[in-house]
Amino acid sequence: LHPCLEAPGSLRCLFVLAEACHDDPPSLRNAMFKVFRYEVGTMINCDCKTGFRRVSAVMRCVGDSSHSAWENRCFCNSTSPAKNPVKQVTPAPEEQREKKPTDAQNQTQPPEEADLPGHCEEPPPWEHEREPLKRVYHFTLGQTVHYQCAQGFRALQTAESTCMMINGELRWTRPRLKCIREGEHGQASDDAEPQESTEAPPGSGTFLPTRMAGTTDFQKPTDEIATLDTFIFTTEYQIAVAGCTLLLASILLLSCLTWQRKWKKNRRTI
Repeated sequence: LHPCLEAPGSLRCLFVLAEACHDDPPSLRNAMFKVFRYEVGTMINCDCKTGFRRVSAVMRCVGDSSHSAWENRCFCNSTSPAKNPVKQVTPAPEEQREKKPTDAQNQTQPPEEADLPGHCEEPPPWEHEREPLKRVYHFTLGQTVHYQCAQGFRALQTAESTCMMINGELRWTRPRLKCIREGEHGQASDDAEPQESTEAPPGSGTFLPTRMAGTTDFQKPTDEIATLDTFIFTTEYQIAVAGCTLLLASILLLSCLTWQRKWKKNRRTI
């Protein structure tokens, strides 16, 4: 059961889930993805430590092009009746609206990406949050994640993936990122094998956001042709196996019928 269905306003959540990318962003070997800003409609699970229970199942980014903020702020109340409910530290919408970037943020963040309206920033940890670095996000249509190489590797180009409507389904675009292993003197070695993994590691999308540039790079036609050839080969193989199985079953059935007739004939003779 999706956590949104546990929260008040389930009907509204159903409409939100209709525009959500249910799969995780693509996972790349020797790379990780980060989120710079969250689209309106993004939800975060309100997970609490053992001994505490959450008041709201999720908090959701709401707003428009002029202002946005996190709705249903996360609370973690103690399950022990002897303790008072804890104080919630996630800023109120008014506080987030009045919040201005500090000098340090201005130095590390491009002006065009700092505090953009119509998006929500990464919310600070709430009191008694279970694992701030392993938050569970539910991304919506239009969300973009940016990829960077892991420590010890460097990227030959920037890459990102966006939740888009593709062939009638919400899917992530395929990022094109090549991470090269750094040599002892900062030079790239030739033995790097940047490949895509088949599964996304748990919590791969929960890194705290940092600001960096990214460009969309879509899948090339050659990759589509290779995928189509693989599909055709797999289908032909399955048909061949099914044909052999059917032929073997027919031979066994005919053998049984022949043996049965001979047995009945011999019995009548006796």
